[in-house]
Amino acid sequence: MSSRHDEITQVIRYHWDRRASTFDDAIGHGLTSEEQRQAWLDLLSRLAGRAPRRVLDVGCGTGFLALRFAELGHAVTGIDLSPEMIDRARRKAEQAGQQIDFRVGDAAALDCPDEAFDLVVARHVIWNLPNPQRGVGEWLRVLGPEGRLALIEGNWADNEALALANSRLTSQILARVIDAAAALILRSGRYPRRLLIRKYRRIEAQLPFSGGLPATRLAEFLEANSVHNVHIELLMDPTLWGELPQFPRYLATGTRSPDAASGP
Repeated sequence: MSSRHDEITQVIRYHWDRRASTFDDAIGHGLTSEEQRQAWLDLLSRLAGRAPRRVLDVGCGTGFLALRFAELGHAVTGIDLSPEMIDRARRKAEQAGQQIDFRVGDAAALDCPDEAFDLVVARHVIWNLPNPQRGVGEWLRVLGPEGRLALIEGNWADNEALALANSRLTSQILARVIDAAAALILRSGRYPRRLLIRKYRRIEAQLPFSGGLPATRLAEFLEANSVHNVHIELLMDPTLWGELPQFPRYLATGTRSPDAASGP
């Protein structure tokens, strides 16, 4: 992995570590009612089919989907880049009496064998990947031949608008200063909050899918990257999110192409 990629990964990890303590407080992130819990169980039961399935929750955060799949009786692994998110997910699983294999890991470089899972799910993850093609390739690699890929996504901002807003905040010269300072800070292990927040905002605006994708564009991307039988289902039921969705939310599912590589 290049040093540039390593630096971006570290900044993204820092951002989500910082968000972990309040992540579940945001509408649409945590579980707020029994009605909401049942709505997700109904959706995920239909998605996964009869238990037990081997389920991988990529970018699992504090374990929202992983916990629901475990409730349904599936064998669940959850992976997230943020150690703080994983710590919270483990505590929630322990409190719920669920056995879930939570691990710190990179969604685009999975430490999992080929064809290890029947279902790979990711909720609001692909937009945060510096290399979405590599991420999808990894997700397909770990899927069994009859496996299914499921992405829960949305389109909450325009990528070009985010980039323009970011460019107004930071001149080229200042951006280079911030980048150089952030690189030194990351190597030192001491993380001044304000500087790394600004660095993350610049990275976020430059991510290929920053702000999420319209459903049609994600479907086209998946089909171009060896995902077959792509299907889009709108997820606009307020019960799922704890409020009426303020932007398009949807589920994209597909299967691994028969000619998709199962390994390097």
